[in-house]
Amino acid sequence: MKALVYHGHEDVRLSEIPKPQVKTEDEVLIKVEYAGICGSDLARIIGSMGRKLDTPVPHGHEFSGIVEEIGASVHDLKPGDRVAVAPKVVCGACENCTNNKVGQCSAEKRFIGVTLPGGWASYCVLPRVNLVKLPDSVSAVQGAFFEPLTVAIHSAMISKFQTGSSAAVMGCGSIGLLMVQTLHYFGASNLSAFDINEEKLSLAKKYGSAYEVNTSGNWIDQANEITGGRLYDFVFEAGGVEFTEKASILLAGAQATVAYVGTPFSDIHFTAREFEEINRRELWLKGIWQSYSTPFPGEEWTIAGKMFSEGKVQIDELIDRVIKPEELHVTLEDIKNKKVTGKVLIDFSKEV
Repeated sequence: MKALVYHGHEDVRLSEIPKPQVKTEDEVLIKVEYAGICGSDLARIIGSMGRKLDTPVPHGHEFSGIVEEIGASVHDLKPGDRVAVAPKVVCGACENCTNNKVGQCSAEKRFIGVTLPGGWASYCVLPRVNLVKLPDSVSAVQGAFFEPLTVAIHSAMISKFQTGSSAAVMGCGSIGLLMVQTLHYFGASNLSAFDINEEKLSLAKKYGSAYEVNTSGNWIDQANEITGGRLYDFVFEAGGVEFTEKASILLAGAQATVAYVGTPFSDIHFTAREFEEINRRELWLKGIWQSYSTPFPGEEWTIAGKMFSEGKVQIDELIDRVIKPEELHVTLEDIKNKKVTGKVLIDFSKEV
């Protein structure tokens, strides 16, 4: 079968490899349809987080597919069912797994599409527990967005966001715009989107933000005007760069929660005065890591299906392009040259 196999930094090879086989009773073989390229994928391939794998595997953790074969103990899926993939591998038995800290499973350190075979391939074999059946009205492309959407949903849930609370999203990339839609769905007030890109802000408005603020201007003054000087009860940082990490603190009101959703891939430096704002405002800082809860994969994945089924989340304008596997390397060059402004999907639906 055709696969994009990760060997290390700047080394992803389009290869013909054997089609995987169902070997245990709880495994499922799926025909991959669409797979997304995540920022963490880019960090490993063309960024600062690359590492050489002893056993190279197909990359990619955001993907959907069609069930082709099931193991003997799988009774709730059948060939032809369409599924999304929850890519984290967990033990399900440790203290963290049983106490709603699944993202911090203390026994399993593996991840589908990183150290285990992932979705940048024509086929993939996965444990049943890692598959989420798609509602009939949800498309394969939407299925490839389940993983990033559940990150946004998990961020709201684990931050203990309450309906009616004021909320700001700092950074309107793919995750930020999914965050806007999630907070709109959860009933945020004064929902405000902050970004330097006017096109992204226009999308945020379309997706449910009440206010859009360009961070090239007097954004703090505008935030104060929007909130009557109170600033925000919840701030969701989705940029992962030094400016957005620091700016999120300045948007937070007294005893507010700042949720760090974006993953930084370079060092963040705070001055003593910048850090003191955390103390002065008595802020709650919440780190966000992945998108799971107990029982695995968690309510987040059910809510994602509901949001898509109800038409409460839009993704078409988040997609920059859909490519064939052989177009990956040209696309990576475009990403390096900042010619890509949205999500890239790899179409494996016609590959064998």
